[in-house]
Amino acid sequence: MIELLLTYTLAVFLLIITPGPVIALIIRNASLYGFKTGFFTSIGVNLASLILLITAIAIILGILKVSPLILSLLSLLGCVFIFYLGASSLYHTFKSYKNQLSSKIPTPLNEKNVKKTLTSSFLEGFGLAIGNPKDIIFLVAFFPQFIHITNSITLSLSILVTIWVILDVGILVGYVLLTQKAIFFKYQNIIGLMSNIILIFVGVFGGYYLLHSLSL
Repeated sequence: MIELLLTYTLAVFLLIITPGPVIALIIRNASLYGFKTGFFTSIGVNLASLILLITAIAIILGILKVSPLILSLLSLLGCVFIFYLGASSLYHTFKSYKNQLSSKIPTPLNEKNVKKTLTSSFLEGFGLAIGNPKDIIFLVAFFPQFIHITNSITLSLSILVTIWVILDVGILVGYVLLTQKAIFFKYQNIIGLMSNIILIFVGVFGGYYLLHSLSL
């Protein structure tokens, strides 16, 4: 049981810490707007992940059934949202840069002058994470591999979810703290731009893949 639990913990750790659109959004918000904004973004992601985990468990236990077509359509909307986050942020960044050039004010190219509320940061994180409901399919296939850590399915799933939530919160907050280091402030403009570009590409290629799979 211990070996199986350690394997699960390592697998989840690697899954969460691997950079993706969620990490890109958190790094962007934390580096451009500060710790609080990044923290609330990560909390939004955590809540969405918990909802997806609970949904997956409900499917495993036979309580809930979800159509794959509905999941694909929701994922497509998620891709649109991801693209919007990256494109709108990129637009505001270059608009700010253009205004600085016209006014000849030597201020840094970033979004510090654009006010972002903690609520909007939370909703961005939540929307991005919940916008990929196909994660449910992965979780439904992933959890049963480790469900025998105890003799009770309910207890096993509770332990698995608890470990996932603890790692999810710890790793994402760790990324937020990391962006507060001096080196991130030095390269915050480049980090912000790269994060936005990653979000745009994920939205475009994710949407293309989903449309292609739906047309088959």
